Parts: sequence; C-alpha cells; structure tokens
Amino acid sequence: MNNAALARIVSAQAQLGAQYLKAGRYRLEVQSIRTKDGFKGLSAIAELKVVSAERTQPDTEPNRVGAVVSYVENLSDVKKNGGGRFKAFVMALAGAEEAELSLEQLAKFTGDLQAGAFLPIDCEVFPKVLPEKDGKPGKVIEGYRWSTVTPTDAELSALDGKRAAAKLPPLANALA
Repeated sequence: MNNAALARIVSAQAQLGAQYLKAGRYRLEVQSIRTKDGFKGLSAIAELKVVSAERTQPDTEPNRVGAVVSYVENLSDVKKNGGGRFKAFVMALAGAEEAELSLEQLAKFTGDLQAGAFLPIDCEVFPKVLPEKDGKPGKVIEGYRWSTVTPTDAELSALDGKRAAAKLPPLANALA
C-alpha cells in the first residue's frame, strides 16, 4: 500500500466541481487568474475567496465567507463577449482604464507574476434576463458589476506578506 499517496488524498480538499458566485454583494480576494484551453474552448478563470457577502435577492443565499469560487468566461465565442466581460473584471481589479490594459499588462495578471493575487475586488452578482432569440427560449443568467477597491497601506503590507508566503514577487515588482 502506498501511504504517501493515501496521505496526499486524505489531506487534500475534496473537489466537488467549481463553485460559482451566486446573487449577492461581495468583497472578494483574488487567489489566481489563468487562461485554459479546454474541451469547451479557450477560457479565462479567476479563483476568488469570499471575504464578505451580503444577500441581495430574497430567494438566494450568497456564497459563504471563506469559500473559494470561480469566475469563468468562455473566450472562444466572440459573439458572446466573454473576453470583454473578463477585461472589465481585470480593469476593475487593477483600477485601470481600457487604454491602459495592454497585452503585456494583462500577461502580468495571468502569468507567473500573478499581479492580481491577493488583491481585493468588489462584485455585485445579479440575475440578468436574456430574451428569447432565434427561436430559443429566454433564460436567466448571472450578471456581474465589478468595482475597484483601493487597499490601505496596512492592507498592501499584508497583501505583500501573503504574496511572499505564496512565493510571488511583491506587488510593485509584479506590476512594474
């Protein structure tokens, strides 16, 4: 029997599939941002830790504080504008205007530097009604409103401590 393999399994967090943000108002902390070319095409994925959550819909309990959730956009279908929605997320995270977000800047957030790791961001998730189109019935999906959070000096110091523990460069170096 391979005890090292069993120890790794028993100490791992069980994966039940991705958890997505439910309707609510959140303060989130970015854990990682990456792109992936999978069976559904090219995707952009942000893993986010829930720092605070507030109910905004009477029938929906928001994700619990401490949970790690995924924000995923499919980039393969240009008509669905997943790239534009993910760009809005990164712009809010960085506090940047559209013209400031170049390919090089974006790579700092999705590559090894993980410039967005441990940064806070606010988000309101709300039901968005899509009308019937081309004979297909309408449906309700989640809409996202991202807002920039400007960390205090103390929060920036704590953020750099988390980055150091994760073996990532200080934020100022990652953004340079």
